[in-house]
Amino acid sequence: MPFTAHNVDEDGRAYDELIARGYRTIPVTIIGDHAIKGFDAGALATAIAEWRLRPLSEPQRPPE
Repeated sequence: MPFTAHNVDEDGRAYDELIARGYRTIPVTIIGDHAIKGFDAGALATAIAEWRLRPLSEPQRPPE
C-alpha cells in the first residue's frame, strides 16, 4: 500500500491539516475515507482491507 508520512513537528502545513480535520493528537492514519486516531490494529486492518477491495476504476485521491 503506498503511503505518505507527514511529520507535524517539522511541517507546519501538515500540522494545519491535522487541526483542520479536527484532531489534536497523533498518530492519525488516513486510508481512503477512513481516519484512524491512535494505533488501532483492528481499524487499520479493516480500512486496508476495504482499500484493497475498491474498484480499480475508482480514482485514488493524491496523498495529502
